[in-house]
Amino acid sequence: MTYFKTTWAALGAAILVAACGGGGDGNQTPRVAFTSVVSFGDSLSDVGTYRIGPIAAAGGGRFTINPSVVTTPTVWPEFLAAQLGLTSCAARNGYGSVNIPVSGCRNYAQGGARVTDPVGPGHADGALTQPIVIQLANYAADNNADTFTSKQLVTVLAGANDIFGLTAKLAVDAAAVGTAAGNQTFAATLVGSLAAGAANPTTAAQAIGLAMATESARVGHTDETVVGAAVAAAAAQTGNSAVGSPAVYGPLVAAAQAAATTAGTAAGNDYATHAGAAAAVTGMATAATELAGYVKTNIVGKGAKYVVVSNLPDVSKTPDSLDQSASAQALILAMTTTFNQYLAAGLANTPEVVLVDAFANIQDQVLNPGRYGVTNVNTRACDMTKVTSSLICNASTLITGDTSHYLFADGVHPTPYVHKLTAQLVLSYLAKAGWL
Repeated sequence: MTYFKTTWAALGAAILVAACGGGGDGNQTPRVAFTSVVSFGDSLSDVGTYRIGPIAAAGGGRFTINPSVVTTPTVWPEFLAAQLGLTSCAARNGYGSVNIPVSGCRNYAQGGARVTDPVGPGHADGALTQPIVIQLANYAADNNADTFTSKQLVTVLAGANDIFGLTAKLAVDAAAVGTAAGNQTFAATLVGSLAAGAANPTTAAQAIGLAMATESARVGHTDETVVGAAVAAAAAQTGNSAVGSPAVYGPLVAAAQAAATTAGTAAGNDYATHAGAAAAVTGMATAATELAGYVKTNIVGKGAKYVVVSNLPDVSKTPDSLDQSASAQALILAMTTTFNQYLAAGLANTPEVVLVDAFANIQDQVLNPGRYGVTNVNTRACDMTKVTSSLICNASTLITGDTSHYLFADGVHPTPYVHKLTAQLVLSYLAKAGWL
């Protein structure tokens, strides 16, 4: 979809005119008188879950460039709600052991949240990262019912943290596969070379292998003690005493280590490229199917008539992704598109749901930034030598120069300007659906 640069007020008026016929009796009242905006999702929709304690004191709380005046909209659900004459505020304030419901607030999105897995990015450091399934439960608890009214506008955007979680798991699993392959190669290579000089290499190899296995199973063993056990067993074999000299076994150990490194690297890379990558893509298909199920069963199935679901923007275009290898970027793109395909399939033929194509929109912003008034599409507006995340980024921690129309605040999160563009995009979809 193309989307042209315009003023916020003018665009809002144009949407309402188009939605209401633009003439006739001149009635500009939206077709649906929404009473509230209820949001579920992750940091891309979080309007202040973590704005407490030191984070609030640092002038942070939202995953973008934080405003000096807390009530200033900076995240797309806030811009969207404001255009509808409503508000969007965090339904939970928490970090670490703190998890406080906020009366009257209905934005349940939390930075780090995944679709179902409760352990998202930042969880180990204290972020709540409550997934969509728990956010829905929180909504039910706060409202004494899990139902929605026919006048609520419900927004859902999640899945990016599933990419991050699955790629992190992929890295861990690939390292484990590489380590196992390296250890196996090291043992086989060392046993063979240590046994080569014995009168009976086959018998010697069996004895050396048993010594290594026994020592490896002992609590408190080290690489050095395992090698020592192998060398001692080798030197004890008939005709093989010379191998007990460091001058003899030293080069053999070094050669085995080199072979292990080569084999481990190859095995790890092969896993990451094939089996591991396939598992990551499948994981995104699962997450999308789960999210679609929650929308249909726990939101539409509970009475919601107006639900906006955004697919994932192209995560491969973020600065963090662009810092990675071409193969890693390709995997992230495959994970993103797979998620979006399964999400669309899962929500097909659900008239209560409008699916917003954020993926195509950000791709067009990157390719045609001038069309959107975007001045930079790959540089982080926040000075990452001063902050670790846009969560605590504000005017005092920006890079030098005018960053007001940058695409990205940090490595993955958009600036307030782009959040405003996102709200405009959503409004255009609502208008086309006849909801405005």
